[in-house]
Amino acid sequence: MADEQTLIVEIALPPKQSLRFQMLLEVEEGLAVTRCFDPEHKKQQLWTTPSQRDELLGWLSSLPESLEIQVLGEWFWQVGNGSQKIR
Repeated sequence: MADEQTLIVEIALPPKQSLRFQMLLEVEEGLAVTRCFDPEHKKQQLWTTPSQRDELLGWLSSLPESLEIQVLGEWFWQVGNGSQKIR
């Protein structure tokens, strides 16, 4: 199996907006998978492919300000090689 990269985008999202956010993401069919990373600190991770990075970041910036989403960082996670922070 070849090494496959996964792009992880970490966001801050108020817990009260989580369900609404997940419903909006579901409509985007395959854009990213969400993982609740740290609910106490309002952090979630969006796992996607490097080729979908621009589309995902564009989609995040198009969401209503009322969701209070903040991109905290992004990095690659590669099978067998750990992670590499890119922002």
